[in-house]
Amino acid sequence: MVRENRIEFENSFHHIIIRGYNQMNIFLEEEDFIFFLRQLALVHISHGIIIHSYCFMNNHLHLLLQNPLVNLSKVMQLVLSRFANYFKRKYQHKGKVLEKRYTSYLVDTEMYLMQLSKYIHRNPVGIIVDSPADCVWSSYNNYINPKLTKPNFLETNLLLHKFRNKNPIQELIKYTIESDDWNPSDYIFSNTILGSEKFIEEITLKHIAPEINTDIRASYKLNKTYRHRIDEIKTFIIRLTDNLEHQKSLLILVLREKTNLSYKDISKEFFGGLIKVSTLSERYKSIKQKALMNKNIAKAIYMIRNL
Repeated sequence: MVRENRIEFENSFHHIIIRGYNQMNIFLEEEDFIFFLRQLALVHISHGIIIHSYCFMNNHLHLLLQNPLVNLSKVMQLVLSRFANYFKRKYQHKGKVLEKRYTSYLVDTEMYLMQLSKYIHRNPVGIIVDSPADCVWSSYNNYINPKLTKPNFLETNLLLHKFRNKNPIQELIKYTIESDDWNPSDYIFSNTILGSEKFIEEITLKHIAPEINTDIRASYKLNKTYRHRIDEIKTFIIRLTDNLEHQKSLLILVLREKTNLSYKDISKEFFGGLIKVSTLSERYKSIKQKALMNKNIAKAIYMIRNL
């Protein structure tokens, strides 16, 4: 299975979920929670990351992370490798400590900051605690009690400013303790983005399929008839399907049938040379084969061919 690419850009926000391997407990003692929090404090200093909400449970944790310097992968590699090594040394553990790949969703904070923070702070409620305030290893108490010493990586103002009444802390408390069944997984687009339709469209065009949104550096090779319509076709493909692999295959089909670009040209100019010519050829044949069994794909190809 092809992995989804991490989408990140300057000051992007991410809902990060880290789990113990095979759901094993990774926080066994107070010291373990403290060690992980200390790693967040260190990468805040060294890599500039900011946390807006967090909650730690025994076998997993949630972070709402802001990524000012576009270095999410480096940050997570540092934090997770340090914690895994710490855990192995301390508990003489052999084998894996964490799931191989952490979960990361790009977040539209204009749309979902309040709901996602509430979800994170309520995560242990009904499982290990009765109230969000009962969870020691959560950012919630830093929100409702400004007198507590706040971790250097934690920023609370962004969320509090969403509550526009005279007493935002009381409004946040009221909002958080009210139970609901909202779950971010019900609103994730393409297993990648938690956001409004407008946000999804903007990010999709810029980041999900950059090979579709790439400037046509090979435009001098394109048939003149389609040179001025490539942007329109790219946008049309994205609107037809939110399946990233189908988007790529449909783009390959368009470029092969509507331009005089070779597979080598297509690989270089639209996929950064990362996809082999043989793979492009296989995908071109495959999408046409799928059209015989999938009416939606057949319709998409028909519509693209007749643009």
